[in-house]
Amino acid sequence: MRRRIGVVGLTTNENIGDYLLVEATKYLLRTHDPDTVLVDIDVDPRDSGVRSGIRRVNFRVAEIMKAFERPILSVLRGSRMAYFYNYLYTKIKIGWYFNKKIRNLDAIVFAGGGFIKFKTQGLNYLGELVLKTAHERNIPVMMNAVGVEGYSETDVRCQGLKRMLNFDNVKVITTRDDIDTLNDHYITNPNIVTERVGDPVFWLKNMEIVNSSIEKEPSPTANRIGINLINPNNFSTYGGDASRAIVINFYRNLIVELKRLGADFYLFSNGMHVDQRFGRSLVSSMNLRSDQLVNRPKTSAEFVNLVAGFDIILSARMHAGITAYAIDVPVVGLIWGEKLQFLTQITGLRDRYFDENELDYEKIARLLVNNDLPEPDLERRSELRNRTQRRLAEFMDSVVKGKTSSTS
Repeated sequence: MRRRIGVVGLTTNENIGDYLLVEATKYLLRTHDPDTVLVDIDVDPRDSGVRSGIRRVNFRVAEIMKAFERPILSVLRGSRMAYFYNYLYTKIKIGWYFNKKIRNLDAIVFAGGGFIKFKTQGLNYLGELVLKTAHERNIPVMMNAVGVEGYSETDVRCQGLKRMLNFDNVKVITTRDDIDTLNDHYITNPNIVTERVGDPVFWLKNMEIVNSSIEKEPSPTANRIGINLINPNNFSTYGGDASRAIVINFYRNLIVELKRLGADFYLFSNGMHVDQRFGRSLVSSMNLRSDQLVNRPKTSAEFVNLVAGFDIILSARMHAGITAYAIDVPVVGLIWGEKLQFLTQITGLRDRYFDENELDYEKIARLLVNNDLPEPDLERRSELRNRTQRRLAEFMDSVVKGKTSSTS
């Protein structure tokens, strides 16, 4: 009988970086065993099909709970109450979906992304629901190349996630970044295998998603430069001191400097509407040509080939930089969170990434225009890629052995 493996990720949230994580993980799973049946599990489904029929009631109840969250929690105070309220809200909204998707699986693989975090996005509640549902059915779980973003002994959200991560059915947790926090603080179950690996999207060049026949549009200068957009609030949202105004001024100053240098540059997003709106505001306020804001990409192929069409990019969203790195497009980047700090250290690219205290628009503009950065360490990239592939293959093989022993 063919194995059925659920692949957990985000596939309808507008951020194409998350789509790429799922597609790259599925590519590696299929490469190891083409006969495996892969079942998509979107942890935050937003398509209309999920919200239709009787399930509209679930979403309506959840909407009401969300609307009344503040007044209710002003009476039922405390972090523990807030945790249980949000967990219940999430379970009512989407718990039925996970039950439906998970019940007939042989194993589950988280496709990567920031699943071991608790301060932003609410992914901890979604991840917990998946882990708990799998635990109730004794379905083996691997978390593949996930991000580890912080730890707290006192935050109830963190401790709730920690309990789920140490379930007996969780077999492997690999991370693309903070292996020390994972090992020293989160994992207490000695049977769980952990390792630092590469982001699955490092395999992008092998996935036949880049159109090899694509020709870069002719440029009046040596380089066609891509300027990746990001919500200007991201730095402060992730704990930084750079305000929205500081980030906007950085982009404005960078654009002025690129224009002064006669550069051929274009603004582009990873697909998120909030980033695209920021781009439109820059075009309008700075009198740029309308074609200098690239249309919002809607698919992975559109996005990857967009990046491939540049000679060099400034990366703001994490997977713009990872995509460029994976397909050998030179990249300069911004650091607004710990995960980007780890990415630059692991890949050896720290010299071309800039945190909030290093936003020197003149220096960044020169790097983009000159485009003479040394080639990244390709052996390091290959080693990170191979670790990711090896751990996925070992997990898949262990699922086969587990099925064999349970039926013998």
